[in-house]
Amino acid sequence: MSNQKTQAQQLSSHLDAARHKDRRQILLAIRDTERWQPSISEFDGGRTPVGEPAIPADLYHRHLPKLAEMGLIEWDRETHRVTRGPEYEQVRPLLAFLSENYDE
Repeated sequence: MSNQKTQAQQLSSHLDAARHKDRRQILLAIRDTERWQPSISEFDGGRTPVGEPAIPADLYHRHLPKLAEMGLIEWDRETHRVTRGPEYEQVRPLLAFLSENYDE
């Protein structure tokens, strides 16, 4: 029973990570590359930039920290470089399914 609960919790966590369009975009961006650096131009306009190089404030304050806390990414707050975290491979099958079956 405990293993089923753990698997259900893990699935719920992965779905939460992929639920927001920006988080999906981040996770998909590092799927086939070692390192990725977000920029204002890659995300919808009308957002407040933060830092140098500039990235959308909601990525800096909400989405990147959440994914890092989950262990899905490693994120350098100064350079904004993103790499796969220790838990990334666990979410890869969900990302493949979403990528193959849904258009953004």
